[in-house]
Amino acid sequence: MHEATLLTGGPIHTMAGSGTGGDCEAVLVVGDRIAAVGSLEECEAAAPRAPSVVDLAGATLLPGFVDAHTHPLMLGQCASWADLTGAASVDEVVKLLREYERTLDGGPIRGFGYDHHRLGNDDQHPTADDLDRVSTDRPVEIMHSSGHGYVVNHASLRAAGIDATTETPSGGRIDRDGAGNPVGLVFEAACDLLTGPDGVKVRNHGPNFHLPESSEVLDRMLDLGQRLIVGAGITSVGDCQVSEREMDNWLRARDDGRLRLRATLMVLSSHLGHLAALGLSSHLGDDRLRLGGVKFYADGALTGGTAYVPCGCAVNHRDGYLFHDPEEYEGLLVAAHELGLQTATHAQGPIPIQMVIDAVGEAQRRSPRPDARHRIEHCGFPSDEQIGSIASAGIIPVPQPTQVHLYVEGALRDYGEIAERMYPSGLFADAGIPVVLSSDTPVTMPDVFTAMWAAVTRRTSSGRVVGPECAIARETALRGYTIEGARALRREHLVGSLEPGKLADLVIVDRDPMNVEIDELPDLDVEQAWVGGRPA
Repeated sequence: MHEATLLTGGPIHTMAGSGTGGDCEAVLVVGDRIAAVGSLEECEAAAPRAPSVVDLAGATLLPGFVDAHTHPLMLGQCASWADLTGAASVDEVVKLLREYERTLDGGPIRGFGYDHHRLGNDDQHPTADDLDRVSTDRPVEIMHSSGHGYVVNHASLRAAGIDATTETPSGGRIDRDGAGNPVGLVFEAACDLLTGPDGVKVRNHGPNFHLPESSEVLDRMLDLGQRLIVGAGITSVGDCQVSEREMDNWLRARDDGRLRLRATLMVLSSHLGHLAALGLSSHLGDDRLRLGGVKFYADGALTGGTAYVPCGCAVNHRDGYLFHDPEEYEGLLVAAHELGLQTATHAQGPIPIQMVIDAVGEAQRRSPRPDARHRIEHCGFPSDEQIGSIASAGIIPVPQPTQVHLYVEGALRDYGEIAERMYPSGLFADAGIPVVLSSDTPVTMPDVFTAMWAAVTRRTSSGRVVGPECAIARETALRGYTIEGARALRREHLVGSLEPGKLADLVIVDRDPMNVEIDELPDLDVEQAWVGGRPA
């Protein structure tokens, strides 16, 4: 018989219906499902036998958080490298890499998270010459905080065969000196060149962050990524760039019993032809691991200065990158739609956002699917008119509020006042669009309460408030990481709220996020996360 567990003794937010849920005194779990929600008496009466009791002791019970846009393997990968997120100069980047090198037994020296806007050198990236100060004979490779490119040393350039004769791939960027020699900066689709002859290639379908690693190392990285995510109380994720490497990684984790959370996989659009040939749809999978749909990239990264915002880059005077022309992109999205697949398109600038709106409109004209739930990932700078179109089309924006806090100061320097409205969740809410929040981890860490705080306050790293009209209510923010996140993954019938019949994915938090002072939100601690009726 299934084990019965009664949770009571603290505030409970079910997130059922509107708001954060009605009055609730207890939740009964039987096996992997929620059996009853209501008063203590009602839940005791619904128990098939005397349940074990979990006394919340004043802690708050919530549905397990749902992060609709993550990169779990990439998170574990980056967490295994030198942490450059706090570097305030190129010298500090070099220092941190040298310290990390002393922990290694040979091999490449890698780091993650440098932000060129914070290095105090007129918003310039480090160069190969800078990284040669760490090593001249071993590859040194550092990933930008956006995840959309690397700076590498000359040893890495030589190993990849990148020199003055190398053509820049479509949708990519290789920075060069006056003689045409690469200076170490390799962004977007050009990162294909760094993956080796047998590595993952994405062509003009997105940035490539797949540096060579063994399957054993990749397994450890996914395990670490899962541990960090579940530790934040997140029990369901959308993995939003799945190549053959991520797919193999997830399948091994499932087969080996190492899945700690629920994952919905968005397969990179470079594999759309394979999905079509195999007749695969988003119905494939189970409660733990399932195919969600297709991930597209329309343009580059706001934080890396590669988003397609023509005439908007005040510093580097670049227009950014379109991965596909509008006609090609429309054909790809229409094909995915006609297969019955949900799509999630990375689109930051107004032109890429319009590409998504137009393509979804054409797809629905040809094959009406009222509940297709096509998504725009990030949705950085939509116009007021575009927000209305997004609402009318039933498109779901999936932004990342912590990026506003961490990176909008740099975006303001790159794009001007348009960046005041970066990721305008409040305007989505005003238009009747369900508000979804996410992390894009490792671009930001999977910290739900910091994200909520950032969405409510719109406060930058310098302490000023940008785009106050884009802020949302605390209740809306909590729904954005629970039931609305579940809807973005098409899993609201199973997770995202505490209701009878749903999977018993729960999180216990030390204080009530709806009642603490707003600036205390980032300090809340997750005490336990449960997946399927047991601690994860």
